[in-house]
Amino acid sequence: MSLAAQRTPLIAALERLGPHDHLCSIYESPQDHYAVAIPFIRIGLDRGEKCIYIADDGTVGDVREAMQSEGIDVDRATASKALVLATKEQAYLEHGSFDPDWMFTFWKQATQAAISEGFSALRATGETEWVLRGGRGLERWMEYESRLTHTLSESNCSALCQYNRRLFPPELILDVIRTHPMVIYDSTVCQNLYHVPPDEFLGTNQVAREVERLLTNIRGREQVENALREQLTERRRAEVELRRSEAYLAEGQRISHTGSWGWNVATGEIFWSQEHFRIFGFDPETVRPSYPLFLERIHPKDRPSVEQTVDRALRERSDLEMDYRIVLTDGSTKYLQSLGHPVVRESGDLVEFVGTVMDVTERKRAEEALREAQAELAHVTRVTSLGELVAAIAHEINQPLAAVVNNASACLRWLAGAAPNLEEARRSVALITADGHRAGEIISRIRALVKKAPPQKDWLDINETILEVIALARSQVQRNRVSLETQLSNDLPLVLGDRIQLQQVILNLVMNGIEAMSAVTDRSRDLLIRSCQYESAKVLVAVQDSGTGIDGESLEKIFDAFYTTKSQGMGMGLAISRSIIEAHGGRLWATANEGIGAAVQFALPAGGERVS
Repeated sequence: MSLAAQRTPLIAALERLGPHDHLCSIYESPQDHYAVAIPFIRIGLDRGEKCIYIADDGTVGDVREAMQSEGIDVDRATASKALVLATKEQAYLEHGSFDPDWMFTFWKQATQAAISEGFSALRATGETEWVLRGGRGLERWMEYESRLTHTLSESNCSALCQYNRRLFPPELILDVIRTHPMVIYDSTVCQNLYHVPPDEFLGTNQVAREVERLLTNIRGREQVENALREQLTERRRAEVELRRSEAYLAEGQRISHTGSWGWNVATGEIFWSQEHFRIFGFDPETVRPSYPLFLERIHPKDRPSVEQTVDRALRERSDLEMDYRIVLTDGSTKYLQSLGHPVVRESGDLVEFVGTVMDVTERKRAEEALREAQAELAHVTRVTSLGELVAAIAHEINQPLAAVVNNASACLRWLAGAAPNLEEARRSVALITADGHRAGEIISRIRALVKKAPPQKDWLDINETILEVIALARSQVQRNRVSLETQLSNDLPLVLGDRIQLQQVILNLVMNGIEAMSAVTDRSRDLLIRSCQYESAKVLVAVQDSGTGIDGESLEKIFDAFYTTKSQGMGMGLAISRSIIEAHGGRLWATANEGIGAAVQFALPAGGERVS
């Protein structure tokens, strides 16, 4: 595999280098040599820098071939002047001998020329084996290497010097190390702790300076090692804290039945916490989470809505919230609630979703048990209310039954005459039929209220519901000498509700209003039932009496379970009524009238067609 196709730690380190850097590569084989030199040049070309490679005698062809094999288009690069393949005679020995001062001028001029040609910087590397063969001025080679660091610091230029450790004697390699701030060895780019500044390397009293520098380095190394030890200790402490936090998090998730998840949208990779695996009934040791695996667990009836919710969150890069059921391998069902949040880059790209999933099965079961208990209690309250109305109901039924008997007797008389009056007989039979239907309707209403059935919501006309209750309570109103008035608005929108439950609420409010006026003897007992549009999209029903009223402290307490202002009351009617209204998405409350009496009212959301 070519170097161009790899991004090794060495390549990454070379990419961090830039202008002004002066470094050397100490290698032991041609492979090591090119593994550093070729990427160094390629990175420069990719950055728009002008690159110069100074080859040894007879190696230009080898260098060209090595560059080509690593993906560099040498002909194109040289044609555009981005790459120059030079010999030592064209650079170091242009004047027949080596002169460091001239070389520093050469690098400055070459950098300026590269900038003027439109390149961002100059980058140079050179082979040095020819130095070992000697020549005029080469005794100053290490002086050149030492001073080059300062020259590069003032120019937009970087330089890589190449040394073959197998050819150069140790004393020269030692000087090479001392004259370069950075060293590349064994595919590693290192900051050089043993670099000697030029004034020290070239100055007098070198031994004393070397001792001072070594002692400083020894002290500095110890300080570095102490810092590393402290960092290692701190890291171990952090790892312990992290493991403890992870243990606390895992235990907290287990106790709260809440798992966490992450979804890398680009790769499709999904992370589940241990609790998430447990909730879904999967073994984390053998199962790798995926979106299809997640969907496979979803209850078939909930799967379409879950997919729609996820697709919308992906499309809109928005939060997601969904409630759904899963079916485990043993056939059992769990109720889950999941929340998710998108992680988006500044560019607007969606990175991933992170979220939680909570097992709410026990809560769902408790809610269902509560609903059943409330329904049972509501049924008992309805039956109790009907028990209080038994005399009135008997009167309501007796009226049509008595009419049936009278009309039947009349019919017999019309038929028993010498000349039967068939027309009058037919009229009597029609009246019997009408009275029979009237009695049947009363019985049907009573049966509906007494019947024990689950709630069933339909779009209904609230005014019809009010009138049905009034028909049941009419005799009770008359017995208590109550003047009943209705103000029912026309053109009200339909409400979505359970007719029987809403009848129960209205009947309870009417009966409470009648009882609130039972002690009134000095004025008329007025009961007003009204309906109207409320706020923007609600329907209001209010029952207003002229009784003794409700004091301010009791306005909210009357809706508490077992709180009552009646001597014979249970304190459950209004509490059940509020729970019914709230289950319909509405609100039930009481207010004191400006003069006398009180009003209890409820508002329900409307959404159906208007009633004409």
